[in-house]
Amino acid sequence: MKKNTLLYSFIAMLMLLVANGCTPDEYSLGEKDYSQEQLAEGSAYTIEHDASNPNIVYVKSLVPSSYQVLWESPQGRTQGSDLTLKIPFAGNYKVRMGVQTRGGIVYGPETTFTIDNFYAGFIDDPLWNTLTGGVGNSKKWYLDVDETSTCRYFAGPMYFYGTADNWNSVMLGEKIGGDSWNWSADWAGNGSWLFGSTGAMDYGYMEFGLSGNATVKVVDNAVGKTYNGTFQLNTEKHTISMTDAPVLHDPSHDAIVTKWGEARILSMDNDHLQLAVLRDNSSEGPCLLSFNFISEDYKKNWTPKK
Repeated sequence: MKKNTLLYSFIAMLMLLVANGCTPDEYSLGEKDYSQEQLAEGSAYTIEHDASNPNIVYVKSLVPSSYQVLWESPQGRTQGSDLTLKIPFAGNYKVRMGVQTRGGIVYGPETTFTIDNFYAGFIDDPLWNTLTGGVGNSKKWYLDVDETSTCRYFAGPMYFYGTADNWNSVMLGEKIGGDSWNWSADWAGNGSWLFGSTGAMDYGYMEFGLSGNATVKVVDNAVGKTYNGTFQLNTEKHTISMTDAPVLHDPSHDAIVTKWGEARILSMDNDHLQLAVLRDNSSEGPCLLSFNFISEDYKKNWTPKK
């Protein structure tokens, strides 16, 4: 009888442990489903300007901590209950909130907030200067391949990286956890399929400027279009968000990337730039596609090795 009692107690304990073990997973999806209207500013989150520096904007979630919160902002997509935006240029900007519910991710309506004045302190950073040439200037970056199949600095105009790779793993050469790997696809051995039907050509350039605003011009020779937009640079996360203009790329990869305006800066110095977009719509699975650029000065002054 004593053995049976012990057995029943042990079984009850196991059931309790199993029940408790399942609770966090269920709880992390939230206790109810939100509608789009319920995720509006004022009811689901707040937007406040810093009292000392209005160019700093605090976005704070009001939903229970059991929900995973996502944000779409002028500085790209991010996760977390709170969001701090540092925006140097005056203008109207948009943000919206999403939450992971039992029915999937639900996004609320966009909210517009205004930055009234320019604040130079946020662009007094080497990354801004290297990308644009500094305040009042602009700088052109060419995709590193031309009509003669010549790549001047990189082995090819597009490399492949893991989804976890970033500035630390590429520019700084640090070992990081997660999905981190690299294939530096050379044009000589892979150009016949790497850029599809367009092959070797002068694909054009991107021009980043700091004259009155952070502007970007993309001259896309492959499709015969010129885009004029703006961009936001996050110097802490080494990311760039472009509005009304995509990262310059070949047309064969159009369909397998859904966010051509959001990129990670994997590496950058005065003459070389790697911008990576997430391949998120491919049967081959997600990875980073790094488009490799050289500066206009580097391209003009480059001479072949003998």
